[in-house]
Amino acid sequence: MESFEGINEFVAVAESHGFSAAAKQLGCSTSHVSRQVSRLEQRVGWHY
Repeated sequence: MESFEGINEFVAVAESHGFSAAAKQLGCSTSHVSRQVSRLEQRVGWHY
C-alpha cells in the first residue's frame, strides 16, 4: 500500500523526537528515514 509507505518512519520520528533516534529504533540509516518521511510528505502535500 504505497499511500502508507513511510508512516512507520514518520511515527518513529515523532515518538523519538528525531531522525537519528528513529533510525536507531528502526534499525536503519538516518538517510533512509529522512527519505521515507520526505516522500510521505510529498504524497500528502505537506510543505514547510
